[in-house]
Amino acid sequence: MTEAITSLELFERYSAPLGLSWVCGKRAAQQRRIEATSFRVRPSLVGFMSLIHPNRVQVIGEEEMAWLDGLEAKRRWETVARIMDLQPAVLIVANDLTVPDDLEESARESGTPLIRSSHPAWELVSFLQYRVARRLARRVTLHGVFMEIFTIGVLITGEAGTGKSELALELLTRGHRLIADDAPEFTQLTPDTIEGTCPPVLRDCLEVRGLGILNVRRMFGDSAVKSSKFLRLVIHLHLPGDEPPGGDRLRGNNSSRSVLEMDIPEIHLPVMAGRNLAVMAEAAVRDFMLRMKGFDAAAEFVERHSRLMGDDT
Repeated sequence: MTEAITSLELFERYSAPLGLSWVCGKRAAQQRRIEATSFRVRPSLVGFMSLIHPNRVQVIGEEEMAWLDGLEAKRRWETVARIMDLQPAVLIVANDLTVPDDLEESARESGTPLIRSSHPAWELVSFLQYRVARRLARRVTLHGVFMEIFTIGVLITGEAGTGKSELALELLTRGHRLIADDAPEFTQLTPDTIEGTCPPVLRDCLEVRGLGILNVRRMFGDSAVKSSKFLRLVIHLHLPGDEPPGGDRLRGNNSSRSVLEMDIPEIHLPVMAGRNLAVMAEAAVRDFMLRMKGFDAAAEFVERHSRLMGDDT
């Protein structure tokens, strides 16, 4: 889902840390919305004043104000009118600069929220870019157990009864960390970064059939839980007979899963009597880490085999 905030919410949330004060447009700020459509399109959510790529939150600093002051009267009037025609969610005059009369008058006539700040323009842009993008980032909730295994964020998925929680419990006893059980929330921070967190109501909890709800923090200590982690790998547990097509003995059953339009590597592990799934999961993560570093065990084996066959001939 994609969220939105109004200019009034932006002011109320960040007025204290950024030293914001209203010039005009407070009533209209309730209708001016800031929405995130995609990381791959312009304009951005927050940026310096621009007529080419009109950011939703436009910050006017000393350089932008000097540029406006250097325009001839007609060109300046046309530029200020153009700024208002673009309907920014809010204009912020930084560095505690005096707001020009023509800018304030035009903002009042067009119903554009206009705010002053005592902070430098670069600080406003840096502060708001991160927080607004994070606040409006796309989110999705997936079913599974999200854990940190060997510093890698791993989502364990599977149908009911495949042993996801039992595997998570075994991994906890082996020193790995729980992030979220049952319904982890994933947020797209950048085009290639997805962060997983735990809903507040589920924090520190793990449900295991036969045992009920366990408080992981109380049982294993603070080091057994982690607040968030980037999603890098999916381990899918499946029962015998449910193997995905295309697997082979050399490379295993590897595929990918689309999460917020980003392909995440996925490893399929069959659940069979006598198999130690915790060891299998650790081995899968270790092999994934080697692949990230450029080492492919299957490719090395094939190359070694081909070399030996060539020597025999």
